Amino acid sequence: MKSIKILPFLFLLLLMSCNKLSTTPEDKKSVEEVQKFYGGSVGTMKGVDFFNGKSNNYFELTIKGSGLIDKQPERSISSAANIAYIAYQNQKPETYDIIKVKIFLSDGSNISKSFSKKELQEVKDIYPEVDKVNSFLMNKDYNGILEMFEPKFKPEDKLVKDGLFEMDSKLGSIQKIQFQGFEFIDDSNLGHTVLIREVSKRDNMFPFINIAFDRKTKKLLNIEFP
Repeated sequence: MKSIKILPFLFLLLLMSCNKLSTTPEDKKSVEEVQKFYGGSVGTMKGVDFFNGKSNNYFELTIKGSGLIDKQPERSISSAANIAYIAYQNQKPETYDIIKVKIFLSDGSNISKSFSKKELQEVKDIYPEVDKVNSFLMNKDYNGILEMFEPKFKPEDKLVKDGLFEMDSKLGSIQKIQFQGFEFIDDSNLGHTVLIREVSKRDNMFPFINIAFDRKTKKLLNIEFP
């Protein structure tokens, strides 16, 4: 009797999974763009997760042998977020509920992260604000940056202007800024934030930039140059 009850469920699970196994042009594009950014070997898998009676379609990307990631293992969580975001941008929003990423590092360890389409869309929605900050930084528009701050966390004008001017003078002007991932962080001081991780190009140097935004208001909370 048990087999009669179990088999229909297994058949339903198999049927739902098979409907998702075909590789779409969007899947191929996602892999191409991830490989273009990180190199290495990129694999994919997709299926259905069941949790609390709810099913979620997922698309998983695995990557190994990436020189860029292996050189910066401390940023692998952000790299996983970036890979998920690249895939999401090349997919139809309704296709997958979850984008999963698994990174195999050169030391034999690995990390796995999952991102819901709601989280990825949240980053996509805030990206116009990221672009504004980047444009102000590259054009040395320090007043423009100051106007973007949440009033409660706005630093002193002189502190920001002097700091950015000194950095531009010492390191050279920013020629280009590249998005390299994000993290959702609950900070005791800043609150619920999304931390955007980037790298800039200044002459022959490539300093990192971290930009924190309020997840609800999309206001700028902090900029740091670690």
